Amino acid sequence: MDLEVFAPVGALSKVVSPRRFNSGGHQRNAVLWGPTPLQSFANARLLLGENAIPGDTTSAVVASHVLECFLERSRYITARDNGPGVDTGDFTFQGMICRATRLPPNPGAIWLSRELQWSQNGRRVSTAGRTVVAPCEGAIWLGDLTLLNAAGDAGVDPYAQYTLFTVLEFGASYGSGGIGGLVQPLIGERVFGTLKPNRLE
Repeated sequence: MDLEVFAPVGALSKVVSPRRFNSGGHQRNAVLWGPTPLQSFANARLLLGENAIPGDTTSAVVASHVLECFLERSRYITARDNGPGVDTGDFTFQGMICRATRLPPNPGAIWLSRELQWSQNGRRVSTAGRTVVAPCEGAIWLGDLTLLNAAGDAGVDPYAQYTLFTVLEFGASYGSGGIGGLVQPLIGERVFGTLKPNRLE
């Protein structure tokens, strides 16, 4: 049913058919998204490797991606729950990407610097049609981001968790198209993964 057919005559010029309301026509679905409302609540940074063979974590890392996120813990993984990328003793986390940037494969401590230059808001950085995809591996710093210093010292927050992290999925529950093209520019791209306590190697 097209709303333009049944709308009052005087309102026809203002009504937009739902057939035209798609992700491509949404004014916020642009290359550069605005800051998400979750930015002020961000509590983690992820350093993730972009592999030469997408999804193959054994292939060479060609770039590093830093994602600043709002994350919350979901569940503890027991022996009956473990599987690929999820080990007994892990914790699953989910949340939204607030901002992101792309760095060389071995960026050193700069990924935790408060002066890190961000490339875009709300989703992973794509370069030449490529980006980091799941599954991918790296590190998480889960703590008070306001304490980060220019040097990128991971020890500035004694309560922070600095350990390994594996991303199992990007973009759920809707993906990047359709309704996802409307939701993601508003609150960010969804990320889901596992935190591996006290493991940095």
